[in-house]
Amino acid sequence: MKLVVLGSGSYSGTPKPFCNCENCSRARTNPALRRTRFSLYFEKTLVDPSPDLHYHLERLNRKVERVFITHAHFDHIAGFPELQVFGELDVYSHGQGVETAKHLASLFLGGASPDNRVWRYHEIPFNEWVELDGMRVFHFRTVHRSIENSGGFVSELKGKRIAVTGDTGPEILDDNEAIKAMEGADLLIAEMTHRESIPRTHLGVKDAIELAKKVGAGYTVFAHISHSNYTHEVLEKRVREAGVIGEVARDFTWIEV
Repeated sequence: MKLVVLGSGSYSGTPKPFCNCENCSRARTNPALRRTRFSLYFEKTLVDPSPDLHYHLERLNRKVERVFITHAHFDHIAGFPELQVFGELDVYSHGQGVETAKHLASLFLGGASPDNRVWRYHEIPFNEWVELDGMRVFHFRTVHRSIENSGGFVSELKGKRIAVTGDTGPEILDDNEAIKAMEGADLLIAEMTHRESIPRTHLGVKDAIELAKKVGAGYTVFAHISHSNYTHEVLEKRVREAGVIGEVARDFTWIEV
């Protein structure tokens, strides 16, 4: 099974407008170092329709049938109306994510299920395994400042288990239920936003690596990288020296599990 990290960046992307930090300056002259906002695709499933979704979709050029939304911050949901190119969708999230997606569709497309389309919305509970069409999913809660509901997903399909942390503070390291659900996954997509963790907000490099070790996935891909983080080369070196089997994502990083 193949997956692709469509966007590897955090809320501002890299380069961030009007920023002249090392990462932003380098990305302006080297397209390989640019980072669009986070989004993930596998098996006709999209996780988090970012504001850069049109750019992602025109290059991916594959069908989307399911959408998972980790939380309703703009960098994880603002691209939702771009899904208008698909006639039939099933959208999954907690209540806040579902209602925000419906609102965006109504505001920009004329209805939660726009004309000539069949869009279905499903609230899925936290901390329960649910059976979907051809997929088993565990939705765990994460702590993420300034928003009431934020979560990650563990998906089981085709004999593989894929874990996506979404945005989370370092408190996830002590969340035994979330760790247990992710433990031993074939693939972990973990956020590594900043150099240092911000309590109740985002993981830094050290804690993201510690999470990867706790989960013990077959392969770990670190994403949601801020422009203010270390350079890509330094991040790769930190991961390699920590002995984690995996990599730091760039935009359009393909992974096979």
